[in-house]
Amino acid sequence: MTDTNIAPVRLFRPTLSQLGLNLAVASYIMAALNTGFWQRLADILGDSPARMALFALAIFALTVLTLEFFGPGRLQKPVAAALILIAAAANHFEQSFGVLIDREMVRNVFETTVTESRHLVTPAAAGTIVLTGVLPAALVFWPRIDRVSRWHHLWRWPLGVALSFAVLAGGLFADFKTFSAVLRERKELMASYQPGATIGALARYGKQQFAAEAAVLHPVGPDARPGPHLAGAEKPVLLVLFVGETLRAQNFGLNGYARDTTPELARREVINFPDVGACGTSTAVSLPCMFSPLAQAGYSRDRFLSQENLLDVLARAGFAVRWVDNNTGDQKIATRTGWDRVDATLDPEACAVECTDRVFLPLIERTLDTITQDTVLVLHMIGNHGPAYFLRYPQDQAVFTPDCRTAEFAKCEVAGIVNAYDNAVLETDRVLARTIDMLAASDKADAAMVFLSDHGESLGEGGLYLHAAPLFMAPETQTRVPMVMWLGEGFRRTMGLDAACLGDKARAPASHDNLFHSILGLLDVTTTARDPALDLTDGCRIQRAS
Repeated sequence: MTDTNIAPVRLFRPTLSQLGLNLAVASYIMAALNTGFWQRLADILGDSPARMALFALAIFALTVLTLEFFGPGRLQKPVAAALILIAAAANHFEQSFGVLIDREMVRNVFETTVTESRHLVTPAAAGTIVLTGVLPAALVFWPRIDRVSRWHHLWRWPLGVALSFAVLAGGLFADFKTFSAVLRERKELMASYQPGATIGALARYGKQQFAAEAAVLHPVGPDARPGPHLAGAEKPVLLVLFVGETLRAQNFGLNGYARDTTPELARREVINFPDVGACGTSTAVSLPCMFSPLAQAGYSRDRFLSQENLLDVLARAGFAVRWVDNNTGDQKIATRTGWDRVDATLDPEACAVECTDRVFLPLIERTLDTITQDTVLVLHMIGNHGPAYFLRYPQDQAVFTPDCRTAEFAKCEVAGIVNAYDNAVLETDRVLARTIDMLAASDKADAAMVFLSDHGESLGEGGLYLHAAPLFMAPETQTRVPMVMWLGEGFRRTMGLDAACLGDKARAPASHDNLFHSILGLLDVTTTARDPALDLTDGCRIQRAS
C-alpha cells in the first residue's frame, strides 16, 4: 500500500531579527555596490588605515540608519530591496562610464527618451544589474523576520534609528577635524556613496520640480524692438542656430586637433571661436543656461524657469521663432514659442535607423523657400550623443576606422571609441557646411548661421566616459566646446557688421554666457536686456547713417 502520510517538503527559510537583516543588507551594499566609494576613500585616506576604518564604520552606520529610518516594520523588506536596486544600478553606471549620480543626472534620467535610454540599458548592463541588484533584492524576501509586537515596535524603531545615528556621529567625531575637511573639500567621495548619493539627488530633484511648478514668470526685455539695421532690412532676416550636441572643443578640427574633423568648414568663410566654456556638463543644464540672460555664476534652474529667455525676447522683437528637435526636447526653453520634433519623412534615408542631423537640411531648404518674415530657426542636434556614436553618421562615410559600432564600450578599444566619435564630428561638419551653402545660394533672405555645442565629452581620459560629471570635478574635455559663426554677405551688409572685427574678437575666451547677448546683438535687437560687455558683436557694427 502507498503511504499517504508522507509529510510535505518544506524549503529552509532562516529566521533573522529586524536588525540582523538590516546589518546583512548594509554589509552587502557597502561591500559589493560601492566600488567607487572605496576607491576614492583609499585614495584620500589610504595612508592612514585607522582613519579609513573609522570613516568606513561611520558610513556603514549611515547605511544602517537609512534602512532603519525608511524601513520600519513591514516596510523593511521593500525598502531594503529598493535600496539594493538603486545602489546596483548607480554602481554599474559609475564603473562603466565614470559618471556620478547627482541632481542633474537624475533630471537626465527622467527627461531622456526611450531611444536614448536603450543605448545605456544594454544586455551587459541588464545582466550586471540583475546579478548584483535584482537577485539580491529578491533574496531579501527569503528569510523570516522575528517581528516584535506592535507596542514593542513603538520604542524599537526609534531606538534602532538612534543607535545607528550614534555610531555614525561617533565615527565622524572621533577625528572631526580630518573628516570634516574631507567632506568639505573632496565632494566626490560622498557623491560616489550608494544609495545615499542617489537618494539625495532624487530628493533635490523633487524639491526643485515642486518649486518650479510654483514659479512666477517674470518678463525679460519688455522693451525689445528692431534696431535701425534690422528695421531697414529689404529682405527677411534668417538666423539658423544649431545647438548641441556633446561636441568637445578638443576634437574639433578648426581648433587645431591633430585630425582634420572639420574639412568642409575650413573651406568656408567661418568665424571660429576656439576657447569657449560651457555652463554645465549636461544638456539639462547647459541648454537652458545658454538661452538665459543669467551668467553661469548666477544660473539655477529655478531662476531660469521663473523668467523669460532669448526666444521670448526675439519673438517680442518680431521674429518668427521655431525650435525643431532631433534630441531630448527643448528643456522648457521653447515653452511659450513652441517646438517640434524632426519629421522622419523629411529625409527617410537620414532616418533609416535613428535620424542623423541631415534630416535638418530639407527643413532649412523649405524655410528658405517659404520665408516671408524675420525668422530664427533653432535646431537641436543629436550630434555626438553617446554612447552610440556610430549611429550619428552613415556607415559608408566612416573616415576613421575601425570605429566602435556598439553602445557597450567594454567591447571596444579606446581608439575605436575615439574613431566613432570623430566620425560623428565629421558628420556635423558636413551638415553645417551644407547649411552654409544653401543659405549662401538663396536670394530669399539675408542669412546667418551659428553653431554652439552644449557640453563636451570624456572619451576614456582618467577612466571617464560620456558627460554630466558634477561641475566641481568635471574635466576640461566636458567643459570646453566649439562655436562657429557664418555671416552671409547680404546679412553682413544689412546688419552693418565687420567680419574682420568679429574674427579678432573670436580669439578671446568666450562662454555660454555670451550667447543670449550676442544673438540679440547679431540680429540688431534693441533692448536693455542686452549686456554689451557680453555681446561678442559689440563694437563691430558700422552705424547706419541717419
